[in-house]
Amino acid sequence: MKKIVIILVIVAVVILYFVLKPFEKPDDFQDKSVRTSTSAVKRGNLIVAINSNGIVEPILAVELKSKASGEIIELSIEEGDFIKKGQLIARLDAATAENDYNQAKADVEVARVALSQAEKQAERQKQLYSQGLISELDFESATLAREQANSRLVQAKVALEYAKERLSDTVIKSPIDGIVLKKYVEKGQIIASGISNVSGGTTIATIADMSKVYIRASVDEVDIGQIAPAQKATVNAESYPDREFYGEVLRIHPQAKVEQNVTTFDVTIEVDNAEGLLMSGMNASVEIIAGYKENVLLIPREALTDMRTIARMAGAQPGNAEGLQKSNMPGESTSQPGFHQKQTQKKSNPTRMVIAVVNGQQELWQVEIGMSNFEQAEVLSGLVEGDTVLTTITSKALQDREAFLERIRGRSQLPGMKKDTKK
Repeated sequence: MKKIVIILVIVAVVILYFVLKPFEKPDDFQDKSVRTSTSAVKRGNLIVAINSNGIVEPILAVELKSKASGEIIELSIEEGDFIKKGQLIARLDAATAENDYNQAKADVEVARVALSQAEKQAERQKQLYSQGLISELDFESATLAREQANSRLVQAKVALEYAKERLSDTVIKSPIDGIVLKKYVEKGQIIASGISNVSGGTTIATIADMSKVYIRASVDEVDIGQIAPAQKATVNAESYPDREFYGEVLRIHPQAKVEQNVTTFDVTIEVDNAEGLLMSGMNASVEIIAGYKENVLLIPREALTDMRTIARMAGAQPGNAEGLQKSNMPGESTSQPGFHQKQTQKKSNPTRMVIAVVNGQQELWQVEIGMSNFEQAEVLSGLVEGDTVLTTITSKALQDREAFLERIRGRSQLPGMKKDTKK
């Protein structure tokens, strides 16, 4: 019994230890939540890229239908075939159309002979009328008969052209250079005309020109303001992981789409596909180059901070709070080497704060920034090449929280959230 009591006490102590352990606050916890390092301001090239995913679509796709109705007696295509403009696609049974053509051709010959006779008769009547041997009524009747014969010849010729067109419609040819995406019929099938049928006729095949393709990508509303037509883009298809395709932004669709409370805009990118590797319906990742600058001053994006972050860092590391000095603010000057002396002119570009390391001391510094991506930011003023700034690396949870708050603040003014208007 005594052993059982001892075992129960040990188990209770172990459970109590694991229950209370998550609530402990070690002295070095705050030190581990924030780690710092330094980085030098240097020159380099800056690329601002926006990434998205999309679907490959053909630029020109044609649903091929026949003007004539009838049975397919020849079908010379298969899905995936490359075809040229004017190449035979299908041939229909032309027996009826050919008979109509031959009949119309014979009618033209009859009408031509009838017109010749009417013209001769009209000429004889004219001579007789000039001699006073026939009445004016007889002369006018002969003239009318000639014009009627001429009219019948014109009608016969029109009927012949129509019959000829119907006969040619029984041979279906490709209207474009392209690839057969889909075939809908087979040899022996009877199809309906695409112009005389209420339903729109039978679709024979879908042909697409794939020498150039579209990528329709969805871009988040946060990034859409940086995209403009003619910007260059790089496309990677899942089917070709080691291959890159190049194109440019063709158009930005003005109507937004909202899916699962996420607002996006469709962006159409035209991509060269001369080798025919990209196929309709393929998934592709897109990188749009929204900006590019050469030989500019760069600092790590994580070196940019604000007063809230600095206050949190000071609270996490009390020893650093005393070492931070406000300097290089508008209207103030400093004699520290490597920094500009004065910033009195109002800047049109956004300004952020950095912590500069000068002679071993940490100083709060205001800089004007230009373009930026997820890793680096362009410095327009406030720092020069070779200056050293403090880089703050927070925990993953803090990074996610800050990114979320920054995005919310950038989108709109939320109730109860005041924007920082101090410059």
